[in-house]
Amino acid sequence: MFADRDALSAALDQLGFRCLVLDALAARPWRREFLRDAISVHLVFQGSCLLDVDFPVWRYRLDEGELLVVNRGTPGALRSSSDADSPEVLSARVHLEAPAGHPMLAGFPRLLRTRAGAGPASFASTMSAMREELSCPLLGGRAIAKHLCEALFIQALRSHVADQSWNDRGWFRMLADPLVREQLGALERPGATLEGIAALAGRSRQRTAARIGQFAGSAPRKLLRGARVRRAAELLAKGETDLGRIAREAGSASRQGLCRALRQELGTSATALWRDLNQRPFPRTRQRAGASAPAPRPED
Repeated sequence: MFADRDALSAALDQLGFRCLVLDALAARPWRREFLRDAISVHLVFQGSCLLDVDFPVWRYRLDEGELLVVNRGTPGALRSSSDADSPEVLSARVHLEAPAGHPMLAGFPRLLRTRAGAGPASFASTMSAMREELSCPLLGGRAIAKHLCEALFIQALRSHVADQSWNDRGWFRMLADPLVREQLGALERPGATLEGIAALAGRSRQRTAARIGQFAGSAPRKLLRGARVRRAAELLAKGETDLGRIAREAGSASRQGLCRALRQELGTSATALWRDLNQRPFPRTRQRAGASAPAPRPED
């Protein structure tokens, strides 16, 4: 049985993670442009293909059994090496909702490349299951392929975490450190404080702050503020309008404190973010009959 959610699972849940399998390209010469508005996953089942990008990369050829994850906005494409070649490549679009951003996305590499092999980061069994599923069309096959693509994406992230070097900084480097990895989950809890996180870890506040800052590349207070803003954005996206309730559920000390955090992190107000997320005007508070002054409005 699984214990508490790990930081990667929690992040993917928060981002509404899912995959959409892209249709295969049968035309020759074979070519698939990278998505500009989303992360994409590409798995080479058979043959090989060339990788066209506008910046240096390890090498420019993907062989059978290699998995490539491409960050959104990366210019380039996969293509066959000749007019006669038609490699078998499964591609998927990765859907992630991040109205208030997320440190995982901020630290995501432009290209993430790995190969099926042994070890905890291997996706050989997933690739085998995908090959078996696609070899014979069955009912529900596309739905199964979608979930297998999701597994491939997560396994690629595992590989990226395992490949972190000692001088890397950011969210993935925090995942790679056994101590900070546990504290990363505590940072996301409503009402989390640095003192509370240090107490859970059995360490002093200073040592906890120093270790988190060393791997995160930013101060723990900024990470805590970002976590509160993301929780507030989730509630705003669901249509919640009571900023006092949002502040309490997000773990902020007050409505005013939440509004300051939104401006510091996102450069916008709570009501402006609500309008952007819900695509309609923020509802005004109606004045009660006989009241001598208009009811207060949330900060705009």
